[in-house]
Amino acid sequence: MPVTMASVTSDSLLLSDEDYLVLRAKQAFTVDPHSAKAWMLTAKTLYPNNFAVQFEAYNIVKSAKNVKEAAKCFETLLHQFQGDTELWNEVEALTKALRSDCGDPEPTFLRAMFASLSTDAQQQLLQVTADRSKDTMEHCRLLMILLSRFPHAVAKHGPRLVDTLLSAEKHSHFQGANNCYRKLLVCELVPLMGASPIPVELPPRQLYRLMHKMIEYYVSCLMSPDSNEPDPWDKLFLGFRSIGLMLNWDMSAVFSQPWGREHYWQQLLDKNEHLHQPLDPESHEVRQHIHCTAIFFLRCLQEYMSSLQAGDHQLILLESFVMTMSDREVSEPPAKRRKGDETIPLITVDAHTLLNAGSATNASSGTASNAQNNPGRERAVSTNVVNNFTAALRCWNMVNSQEAIYRGVSKLLQVLGVDQWLAAFHQDMQLYRGDVNEMVNNLLQFEKPENQGQIQNSTTAQNNINLVRNLRLASAFFYLRQLPAAVDRALQVVSMLSCLPPGGSLSSNLLKATYSLRHIHLLPLSRTCVLQYCAHLILSALQQHFVSQPTGGGATTTEIDMCVGNMLVLLQLELGDSEQPMPGALDLLGQLISHIRSRPSFSYPIFTNYIVNADILEEIMHLATKQDSPVAFEIAPPSSTQLTSQRRISTRGVDKGAKEDFKSAMRRQMARSSEPLEPLLIKFLTNEQDYVKRLLWPQSKAYAPRI
Repeated sequence: MPVTMASVTSDSLLLSDEDYLVLRAKQAFTVDPHSAKAWMLTAKTLYPNNFAVQFEAYNIVKSAKNVKEAAKCFETLLHQFQGDTELWNEVEALTKALRSDCGDPEPTFLRAMFASLSTDAQQQLLQVTADRSKDTMEHCRLLMILLSRFPHAVAKHGPRLVDTLLSAEKHSHFQGANNCYRKLLVCELVPLMGASPIPVELPPRQLYRLMHKMIEYYVSCLMSPDSNEPDPWDKLFLGFRSIGLMLNWDMSAVFSQPWGREHYWQQLLDKNEHLHQPLDPESHEVRQHIHCTAIFFLRCLQEYMSSLQAGDHQLILLESFVMTMSDREVSEPPAKRRKGDETIPLITVDAHTLLNAGSATNASSGTASNAQNNPGRERAVSTNVVNNFTAALRCWNMVNSQEAIYRGVSKLLQVLGVDQWLAAFHQDMQLYRGDVNEMVNNLLQFEKPENQGQIQNSTTAQNNINLVRNLRLASAFFYLRQLPAAVDRALQVVSMLSCLPPGGSLSSNLLKATYSLRHIHLLPLSRTCVLQYCAHLILSALQQHFVSQPTGGGATTTEIDMCVGNMLVLLQLELGDSEQPMPGALDLLGQLISHIRSRPSFSYPIFTNYIVNADILEEIMHLATKQDSPVAFEIAPPSSTQLTSQRRISTRGVDKGAKEDFKSAMRRQMARSSEPLEPLLIKFLTNEQDYVKRLLWPQSKAYAPRI
């Protein structure tokens, strides 16, 4: 077939011979590729050391999408013309394509061409390119490509790359562990060194530094809500296994197995029991145990803290309430427990609140509208939260059993910046153990003026912190039976309820029948749940302080009536729907009504302001109207249209008008029975605080809690 030749222009006559050959190849390429190839072959043969000729030959085969020919040409260029700028522009495009997974034609071709280069050419390209790079991150990324593609090079280049990344991070002055150099170091380099076919040699001191950097990075990812690091625990365990192998730790093999809390725990427990005494904190054996225990504890701790945030509302561990023996006789019998378990607190969880996040709560009746009625799933959620807590607890107990282990683990945790997790866990642990005086002292430290400004928070966040602190203190003082202090803190919590998210549902777990001496409860931080807890705490305090007093215990008739009236107001939330009251609510109502029945009169001036429950109103009506020895009631002050000298809403005497007024008042109260209870109780506990406080301590005396 005849070759079509382009006409020779006057400009082409001015070109050098090699440029002329290149020009003819370009002109022929679009018309006749075979002719173009012939012109370039001629040029390459005649001028083997001319960069323009060789580079144009590469461009022609590249444009023709000829991967193998392009790889040959590129390899020739790389060997002969490493100093040419135009070549390095192409090298940069190639290395950029290697670092991405872009599916565009150009990067795809370059990656295929790189794969067709000889192994020596690939290593040379990456090594020389990394050495030429003036940007530290670019240099490190290129070396990472080299190491990931050539594992045998890890032992040679890995230690130097570790030093480079550590130094770059140090001099970049990053504020946190989650930065580009640390990510490259722990997420990519550490696993490569662990999988290297040739052992990587690093000094032990460097390995410990590397391990701490790695743990700190993944923990920061776990603590940050904005982190997008997938599977941080899996990657941390992989890295821990890799560094453990380089340190010749036999226990590091445990972390290569799938996570199983009990299996890991048994391995650690066995190792702890066989530690050689006395312990040398700097020994290989003790250092291994410190780091393995710290990692296990961190995972248990993180899983516990995460389970407290699993739903729309955070959970908080509080001292809760146990039914008395008389209550137990009429209630469902408690589950059997092993002998000796009486000292172990019963832990309950409002799992339905987590499962029904956002479900409706009927605040007027006090019943929850459960979106998912799944008892099996509730039990699973409850068990998971409790198991997470007890696993972290028993691990911390083991840590504390050996002074050298405790110092080592504590030092590592301090470096990792998990103070917020530890503070919350230690408070829960102190409550569980009954070390409540220590817990109270620690909480009160934060209320000192010198500590108020140490942590800067938004107003909303600070209000939430103060509410949680007061809630914990109310719980702790109740455990210590310092009832005035407990009630005072509960009233402060009620005054701050507006900072909590609305919603949640009433708990059926606050009051439990149990063989344990104590009951602690994980309460959701929602407005309904916290209000119920505070109301029940005050209710229990009033019951213990007055109703349980022996006859002649010092309380006046007025004080007793006020106490009973306050308890009736607070009990309304738990009575709720008469078909589904909270456990113990009907029993307590029966006790209060029996108390009123046993007395000739009952006076509670704010009755009509706050009592709207139909069951209570029916009981009062029955007591006021019974034929044999009716109880005389005074339940409201004179109305605004009455003079002080006129009668009050009362059933005293035989005044027929007074009795009619009483019946009318009861009908008006019954008409309010569908009124929402939450705002009513919040109003009562806010506006009538003195009515509650004066029953527990004289107002004339300043109360100082006993610590």
